[in-house]
Order: sequence, then C-alpha cells, then structure tokens
Amino acid sequence: MEETERAGLSKQERVKKFGEVFTPQWMVEKMCDLLQENNQNEDVYAPETTFLEPSCGDGIFVLEILRRKFQNCHKRTDYTTALQSVYAMEIQADNVDKTIQNVTELCKQYFTPNKQELQIISDHIIQADSLKVMRMLNDDNLYKTDTSCMDRHTAQYSLFVED
Repeated sequence: MEETERAGLSKQERVKKFGEVFTPQWMVEKMCDLLQENNQNEDVYAPETTFLEPSCGDGIFVLEILRRKFQNCHKRTDYTTALQSVYAMEIQADNVDKTIQNVTELCKQYFTPNKQELQIISDHIIQADSLKVMRMLNDDNLYKTDTSCMDRHTAQYSLFVED
C-alpha cells in the first residue's frame, strides 16, 4: 500500500480525521542541529542520552536521533545502548508499525540487529496517547494501576489508549 494511503485513507483524509501532519526532513535536521548547538558543553547524541518522542508519526525524529547516535558508536554494545535510550509513542497503530519498520531498516544500515535489539525496538516504540500518559503521570495514577497480570500489549492499550 502506498505511503499516503495507509489505513485505507488518503493523506488528506488522515489530516482531516486524525490531524496528522508530518514534519519535513529538513526541519527535523535543523531542530536536531539546534539541540546540539544549544547544548555545546555535552554531546546530546551520545549513545546513552535518553530521548522521548511523544508523537512519533512514522518515526522521522526517532530516525534522525538514532542516525546521530549511531555516528557516535565505536563498539557493538554502543548500538544497543543507543537503541535502549530512545523511546517513542504514537496513537495510530499503523504509524507505530511503520516506525518500528523504519528503525529496524535504519539499524541494518549500521549493524545486524539481534533478537534482543529487535525486542528493544518493539518495546520502546509503543501505541499510546501521550497526553493521557502525561496526565496519568501528573496525577500519579500510573503507579496505582496494577499491570502485572496483563501482557505488554494489553497493558499498553488499557493504560495509554482507553478513556
């Protein structure tokens, strides 16, 4: 299926239905450049620096951040550390799948991801309503919810997507 027709909707229909607008690559690069420029005393793209993308779409920011982190990797374990330090949320399931696919393909340009790294990618890119997550964190409700009896996907759905 063509990129603009994911979930059976045209790009224009997705904008209207979901308010989905994607940041162009040039702007992502500029914003990532500015982040480093504004933090000159540290390497913000070191493998261990943590990032959260609360509305990742198809992963354009996640991909640019990982590209920059991967350029700082000197040994195999650095790539795993870089993957472990990037998290992303997206409310649209097809975008989550696309981001996971895009990150996996990016990794293959630098190294062959093993089973553990593929699991990290899957665990760190989740379907969630980031605004609800932030509200729950502010209300401390997240810590009152017992998810020990739920699998990862059920827990994500009940905590992050339902009303």
